Amino acid sequence: MKKILFLLALPLLVASCKPKELPVIDDPKPEDSTSVTPQLTKANMTVVYECNERLFAQQDAFAEIRNYLPVLQQMQVNVLWLMPIHPRGTVNSVNSPYCVKDYLAIDPAFGTPADLKALVDDCHARGMKVILDWVANHTAYDNPWYIDHPDWYTTPVGEETNWKDVAPLNFTKTEVQQAMQDAMLFWVREADIDGFRCDYAEGVPNAFWSAAIAAIRQQKSDAILLAEASDTSLYQAGFDWLYSWSYLGAVQSVFRNGRGLKNLFDTADKEYRTTPAGKQRLRYVTTHDASSEEAPSTYYRTAQGELAACCLTFFLGGVPMIYSSQETGDLDKLNFFNYNIKSFSTDNSTTKAYIALMKAYVAAAEARYGELTNHSTDEVAMFSRKQDKREVLVIVNTTATEQSITLPMAWQREECTDQLTGEKVYAPKSATLKAYEYRVYSR
Repeated sequence: MKKILFLLALPLLVASCKPKELPVIDDPKPEDSTSVTPQLTKANMTVVYECNERLFAQQDAFAEIRNYLPVLQQMQVNVLWLMPIHPRGTVNSVNSPYCVKDYLAIDPAFGTPADLKALVDDCHARGMKVILDWVANHTAYDNPWYIDHPDWYTTPVGEETNWKDVAPLNFTKTEVQQAMQDAMLFWVREADIDGFRCDYAEGVPNAFWSAAIAAIRQQKSDAILLAEASDTSLYQAGFDWLYSWSYLGAVQSVFRNGRGLKNLFDTADKEYRTTPAGKQRLRYVTTHDASSEEAPSTYYRTAQGELAACCLTFFLGGVPMIYSSQETGDLDKLNFFNYNIKSFSTDNSTTKAYIALMKAYVAAAEARYGELTNHSTDEVAMFSRKQDKREVLVIVNTTATEQSITLPMAWQREECTDQLTGEKVYAPKSATLKAYEYRVYSR
């Protein structure tokens, strides 16, 4: 019945805009090096935007997000990740969007099925893909599955015992696996969704993920699958990207303490040593979870500090992700269970800075995934990447005080491009950087 209602709410299906292929940079073959050299994949030109609908509007959030797409384009975003779109459960509720009441329905505060399809179509026309946040491990207690099939559930274990608003599903049952796979395929088929970010992926058997991902890719061969997990066996289950929790802790420590760059580079290197060729890590400086647990200002102090952390993080490698509101300069603690409406205006200096940074990120693509050489001090991260005849130099002051650093001899007085301004300049012999200032040169 829900499928019929969904289809009635949609316009008659016509040839929809096919999402454009993400740009691909051929994998280089760098010489052996002990420096950090991420595995290269088709994802290396991807920019993800984690979209918290409850920051945009209390009603018609999909329409507000759709209005914001031109700004996301300017930030080079080509994957829009929508946090859970489903109605939240009301039994034992803590108001969490990760407490799913109905997998085949949409929270009416966000809009209608037709509104979602319009958002997806607009994204596709702009070359963006759309992925849904998917909660497979558990449901709300007022989910129809719990009411009609109580035998589909099991006793909470481990982390689940702390989540009083949800009931864990029993994936040893074939019926559970089939129902969950069908629900995921429903959104791919009816709304043209391009993949999923899978919450608590380690809480579901890899065998389920393997079968479900294979089925999804039968419908959409280029679907994106992101696991909220660090267990590398999920790569073999079919996931494209895993989280970078270790890296997040390292970059937070650097900006909170003004030191620890060696550990950060070592952590970045270690994560990629366990990342198979053709796979990637999602890299970020905050998420909905991190911003809910502690204000980003705890680590990055200012919007400029968070920008500096992004510059360092994104150029080090991986798939960059921006969490909605960080581009506005908001460093407050944000409980994602509640509405926290923000002003997403282009007339914002931080937004403009993110646009310039991400343009520099894309413009330096040919060099960005080459061999890395680290020239950092304790306070200033400085590293170069070189691939064929292209090279990029990234300099980031990770402290709240002015710092000076001498550039590598090969760059001193050499003509290059300031990627943040697009201007031709001569790289200085040494640079004095204000608090959290960053620079990106290429040649």
